Amino acid sequence: MQLFFDDADTVQAFLSRLRLEPCPVCGARGPLTRHGYIRGYVEGRLTVMAWRVFCDPDSAAGKGCGHAPCVRLAGTLSGRCLSAACLAFFILALLAGVSVRAAWKACGTVLSLRSGYRTRARLGQCQSVLRTRVSARGPPRAERRTETAFLATLEMLTESLGRDDTVCVYQRTFQRGFLSLA
Repeated sequence: MQLFFDDADTVQAFLSRLRLEPCPVCGARGPLTRHGYIRGYVEGRLTVMAWRVFCDPDSAAGKGCGHAPCVRLAGTLSGRCLSAACLAFFILALLAGVSVRAAWKACGTVLSLRSGYRTRARLGQCQSVLRTRVSARGPPRAERRTETAFLATLEMLTESLGRDDTVCVYQRTFQRGFLSLA
């Protein structure tokens, strides 16, 4: 089942044919139903971040598992009030060699500087997962322009997925959250 979409119209089209899709957890076809929204603040605006889908165990179509996975926009990050575009800009600023403080200020986000340091730490935790997924698409370049493994991972991401919307492309391509650890 596809979990990340470009815009709300493609999400609505997917949700209209939801009964035909298999559950991503148990694989049953037919028991999936819409189960509401997940709304939250992204860059200071209240938006719909995801749509919940429920695998109904009491469905007439068959036994479901009771899990409720989310279908989300590729421009949002799970559990974060930072947009994917802002995170991509933050990554590009870090690659340019500026400090975390300067990169966070350049993003123009309403979040505190502490959030910038936490985001940098989370990127450091996720670098092995990001590197593994991206390197599965093809071998990395032999030469590296950066001296640390963290910056080399970010450089590999931007080169293979594009510089403008690295985070959105990653989430649509791999159908995984950008900052997830698995």
